[in-house]
Amino acid sequence: MSKINKDLEKKFGSKKIKFDSETLIEYGQDWYKGIEPDPQAIFFPETAKDIQEIIYFAKKIGLKLLPSGGRTGLSGGATAVCKEIVVSMKNLNEINWIKGSHRLKCQAGVITETAKSMAKEKSRILPIDFSSTSSSMIGGNVATNAAGAKFIGYGSTKNHVRNMTVILPNGEITPLGKVAEKDASGPDLMELFIGSEGVFGFILDVTFETYPEPKFSESICLNADSLDDLYKIIQEPSDIISAIEFLDLNSQLLLSNEAPSKYEVLIELNSDSEDKIEYFLRDVVEKVSDVNLLNSRQTKLFWEKRELLPVKLSEMGAVKFDFCVDKLSTEKFMNEVEMNISKAKIFNFGHLGDGNIHLNIIFEEQNDEQVSVVYEILKSFGGSPSAEHGIGKRKKGIWNTFPQYKQKLKLLETLKKSIDPDEIIAPKVFFDN
Repeated sequence: MSKINKDLEKKFGSKKIKFDSETLIEYGQDWYKGIEPDPQAIFFPETAKDIQEIIYFAKKIGLKLLPSGGRTGLSGGATAVCKEIVVSMKNLNEINWIKGSHRLKCQAGVITETAKSMAKEKSRILPIDFSSTSSSMIGGNVATNAAGAKFIGYGSTKNHVRNMTVILPNGEITPLGKVAEKDASGPDLMELFIGSEGVFGFILDVTFETYPEPKFSESICLNADSLDDLYKIIQEPSDIISAIEFLDLNSQLLLSNEAPSKYEVLIELNSDSEDKIEYFLRDVVEKVSDVNLLNSRQTKLFWEKRELLPVKLSEMGAVKFDFCVDKLSTEKFMNEVEMNISKAKIFNFGHLGDGNIHLNIIFEEQNDEQVSVVYEILKSFGGSPSAEHGIGKRKKGIWNTFPQYKQKLKLLETLKKSIDPDEIIAPKVFFDN
């Protein structure tokens, strides 16, 4: 045992600090396996004071710290690469309703599905919805501003955050958020931590707004060989569409060995007006020939398939991209990639309503040149190279590859040095420090 680990164990005890190989592997990396993890130890705080103490310890001996949640990210943001102490928030998992409100206060280690289920018990919705909700944690959702399938209807995680408590790199516990509904007391500093991927400190707890369950819900499945007809439906915003998911031909075949058409599309409708849903359905039937109204079992089956897809592709060694283009240009973009990539199998699926395409490519041989071609095509469409999976350590190159992000990086570096002058929190996430 190294001296550092002996000192850690002496100070925090063997329950809170672990450095056996099994724990280091499990907690030292996220779902992206392209980066070799190298953590010093894994720390499991049980109180805010524990986090403060590990910050003071790390500062004293010159160690780095890495905030960690459910580790479901795909960008290497929760992978330790320079002997960090990984600070797992899993034991900070208290959750309760704010008295006299419809707001849920969750500590950072609360599993996303737990919070969603607690809202559902009161016929409320917490619309953070993606394939890893059974594993991801609230702190990670906020730190990456997770979006997912319900973005078109409810927006990303930040739309639901009302208050939070953070612990700064100097150990200071700081509440952030609105004191009242109208609060013009300077900029909203919560925004600094939403999507920050942990570089500015630890998210301790978050208070979310929840929403009433809609009175009426329907799901329909569209099968089409072109998305042209679908674009006629989604080109104008609709307040009753909560999700539009699509699977391309290869994705369908991977899941069930059969595909009735090139695209399978699910549209989820929610409204307090049954007439609105009926009107929408009539409009769809007039514009698209192959439309099926799904029952609850069929809808559940579709989402189960959709959640299984990224897992299967990961097991197959797919190179994963997380792009967003104009929603009416998605098919054109996918066709452009297919025409320019050779010796590879391409899978497209994702959130069609907001143009968020999860492009997965299985190359016969790893080809960095073709990966660069994909990004050049994305640039030509004016798209985002990271729609919802963040930057982490994997995508740091986009700051210089995409010119519009260069100034953003400079400002982030200035903020980082101001808030974390010793640069002990989340090293090499976003930056090369």
